[in-house]
Amino acid sequence: MGPGFFEHHLRRRFFVLGFLSALSGLQEAPCQSVAPPEPGPTVASSPVLPVNPCETEVTALEAKLSQSPISASPIVFYGSSSIRLWKSLQQDFSGYAVLNCGFGGSRLTDCVRYAYRLVIPRRPSAIVIYAGDNDLAIGTPPEKVFQSFKQLFAIFRTYSPSVPIAFVSVKPSPARLMFLENILKFNRLVDDFLKTQPETEYIDVCSDMLGQDRKPIQSLFVSDQIHLSPAGYQILRKEVWGFLSQDCPKSKATRSQ
Repeated sequence: MGPGFFEHHLRRRFFVLGFLSALSGLQEAPCQSVAPPEPGPTVASSPVLPVNPCETEVTALEAKLSQSPISASPIVFYGSSSIRLWKSLQQDFSGYAVLNCGFGGSRLTDCVRYAYRLVIPRRPSAIVIYAGDNDLAIGTPPEKVFQSFKQLFAIFRTYSPSVPIAFVSVKPSPARLMFLENILKFNRLVDDFLKTQPETEYIDVCSDMLGQDRKPIQSLFVSDQIHLSPAGYQILRKEVWGFLSQDCPKSKATRSQ
């Protein structure tokens, strides 16, 4: 056998050994696990804002106002349940174009929130406000409640620099006697402020509802000792009448909204 035979044999052997070595390397190589993709940035979902407790009643009142004949440029009575429950409002102010825009349980902060939905679209010729009672009853300091009142006042003054605005003092409810000092302080803050503002009036019913012992007269309130009885509303009517007769012209004109 010549040298070519041995060269050929060696090349073939090295080829086979190389092939087996490579194959062995593939078989012994550990499995490479594929790393899972990096998680993307967490996107915080938008917080679900609580629905204002007054929203349902306000929406219903809006619907009622939009479907009922409304007097042109009415005198709007705005605020909490002492306004909403004033069922004899039309009769008490016969000859005036009055409109009840009260909603129960409302605080002054709620009155600020809904003023552009309930009051401004009515284009009032005058505004009578009763609110703040419920703010004080949950322990809000009178100074903070007064700030809410000034926010509401600013909204109405932005609507009109000359529209007459009256504020009915917070009443001294027997059930809320523990807050009487705060009620009196808040009333003084509003009274002092309105003395500096044109076309305004502070209507004091609080003094009329306190007896000689400086405690609330219980007969002016219904059984819950919070809301007014017919006798209580008579005091309200008498005091508000003075404001209307002095600052607001009578009108029976009506129009459909």
